[in-house]
Amino acid sequence: MRLFVAIELGEEFSRRLVEMQDALRAVAMGVSFTKPENLHLTLKFIGEVEEQRVSALCDALKGVPQVGQFDLNLIGPDFLPERGPIRIIGASVDGGEKLLSLQSAIEEACASQQIPRENRGYRPHITLARARRPLRRSAQNRLLEAIPESTSGSMPVDEFVLMLSQLTDKGSQYSVLYKIAT
Repeated sequence: MRLFVAIELGEEFSRRLVEMQDALRAVAMGVSFTKPENLHLTLKFIGEVEEQRVSALCDALKGVPQVGQFDLNLIGPDFLPERGPIRIIGASVDGGEKLLSLQSAIEEACASQQIPRENRGYRPHITLARARRPLRRSAQNRLLEAIPESTSGSMPVDEFVLMLSQLTDKGSQYSVLYKIAT
């Protein structure tokens, strides 16, 4: 089973992200846009896990210390990686110390289940599109100019989810396996 831990997005927040995607469509050639129903904030990509290990993983995630409700704020466009050709067009988000503490605790809970730690620092973003072939960094200005400056939004977060990702001929399909309070 291919799994990841995420925050599901509210309807209004998702609508703002779709507006960003729509603005980018005219200028971002050679990219594959994330389907609106698949937009989410990844907290931890887990990857393949045997079905018999999922129950123990859920128990470990249930043990994550609660940080309480917090606001997730849409900051603006993000282009990854930070240097070199652009592979991901994303939306940068901020959830303050609570988001960072939650993500760190999820990383620890997963490590307790022999799931390898991420060796890069956590950079909260929502993937809007992936470049089929990396885009030159010089394309960043053109992409930035296409996005309306008024793109902002906020939503309350009070839970995170363990998601199943299934690859189909129509692309990835996500389904919630387990919900946990923040």
